[in-house]
Amino acid sequence: MSEKIDILVIDDNDVQLEYIDHLFKSHGYSVHTLADGTNAVTAIKKFKPRVVLLDIMMPHIDGFTVLKQIRELKEFKSLPVVIYSSKAFPVDQKKALRLGADAYLVKPVKGSVIIKKIEEYL
Repeated sequence: MSEKIDILVIDDNDVQLEYIDHLFKSHGYSVHTLADGTNAVTAIKKFKPRVVLLDIMMPHIDGFTVLKQIRELKEFKSLPVVIYSSKAFPVDQKKALRLGADAYLVKPVKGSVIIKKIEEYL
């Protein structure tokens, strides 16, 4: 891969962030991580990622709120957002998709599945 493709990962779990960071970097991607959604919009404007991997349950601002904030930005309305959460209930999945998520992965997920899902949007 000659061009670095930026991916933004937002998750409050340090172990998950480290795992995902290593996973994407080992596949040649440039990764930016945030431990909560507070600065998500600022990070998106700064890094202009090609895909966002977003957790739902986080302190301060949850993933649903972050997703709404992303979709309210004209220039990022079509930015692919993949939810990556341990919330496995259909009601949560439906809410995320209704708010504009492109996909919903329930933790735990094999690295190969995450990569395959992200690559669908590149």
